[in-house]
Amino acid sequence: MKVRDIQHPLLPEVTQEEMSRQRAVVSMRKLINARMRAQNVRRFETEGAPAFAARHGRQPQSPDDIERAFFESSGYRMWSAVNRSVQEMIWVSVGEPIFRDRSRMEAAARALIDSPDKIGALELDPAYDPSPEIAGTDVHLQPGGYARADTPDDIVAGAFYETGGNIYSFGQGAGKADSKAGVVLNLLNAEFPDFKPTRILDLGCSAGAATAAYAAAFPDAEVHGLDVGAGMLRYAHARAEALGVPVTFHQMDASQLKFADASFDLVVSHNMLHEIGPEKRRRAMAEAFRVLRPGALTIFQDVDTRFALSDVHRVEKNWDAHFNGECFWKAYNEADLLADMLGAGFAPADVSEHNMEAVSNLNRWYVISGRKPDAGAAA
Repeated sequence: MKVRDIQHPLLPEVTQEEMSRQRAVVSMRKLINARMRAQNVRRFETEGAPAFAARHGRQPQSPDDIERAFFESSGYRMWSAVNRSVQEMIWVSVGEPIFRDRSRMEAAARALIDSPDKIGALELDPAYDPSPEIAGTDVHLQPGGYARADTPDDIVAGAFYETGGNIYSFGQGAGKADSKAGVVLNLLNAEFPDFKPTRILDLGCSAGAATAAYAAAFPDAEVHGLDVGAGMLRYAHARAEALGVPVTFHQMDASQLKFADASFDLVVSHNMLHEIGPEKRRRAMAEAFRVLRPGALTIFQDVDTRFALSDVHRVEKNWDAHFNGECFWKAYNEADLLADMLGAGFAPADVSEHNMEAVSNLNRWYVISGRKPDAGAAA
């Protein structure tokens, strides 16, 4: 289950006009990434840095200096404005069909969630108060954010995440066969070919696409996914039921797991590290270590900004922290994730960083894996 746009009844039924609008947004994103963003570092060197030097009497040195110098370039400011506008257009293009088709989608979700024949489970916590750092932010500018839950049957957060995420990814050049779970499954096949997990936990599962992919890839495994938003989890649960894969979804914080020690043999996360702050990130790593069985694996997959070529390239990628609702983008880029893993309890010999290619070979992902020390038993 690696295809990004698997059809299921939770997706909005899109008219030809709406489809045309979404395709136009994809085309615009591809254009501004290939033609405009690709020139940002050159604009810094030829416009921004000289203008900064003329204004301040010195070359930009610190990350803050470099950031200011970027905005001395009119070409960079133009790209920034256009990129923000196109990001907003993503949500307009998917929001119109979602809200038009919302009643049907929620009815379909309710039927799947309440079905006597369902194969998974949904465990929501009415007393749970989502973390302000997530609930109070429209991450990626997604309207209402990840924790949006307007009604007792609301699934809008999940619908926004999946449909908007597809347009965002296609606009970045990610193909239909690319998926974040596919990258991790490729790593498992390449480096741990004999590893067959029987209990899997997906931290920060969002709309559940990766979680369902693990359930399909390991049909004999018990698969769990967790996230903070009730609306996101309703969507994820109904989506998994529609696809016929058994998953149990939990409303839970990745830094405060309610699972027993040594209860999983694979703990994964996808693009979660850059969405949470340093303290919560370290606690989540420690919790992953705690719930791992001896010899078991944890794999954190995330964006590849950590492999930026220079400080200038890294600062250029920090645009999302200011204009795309990514509060912890800088903290992620500047973190020592190896030290965080060691602090969580992993041994140096058991931790590895990977610069992984997507299936299409057009994109790369950062992956850090850790294996809990084994007292001698096989994983």
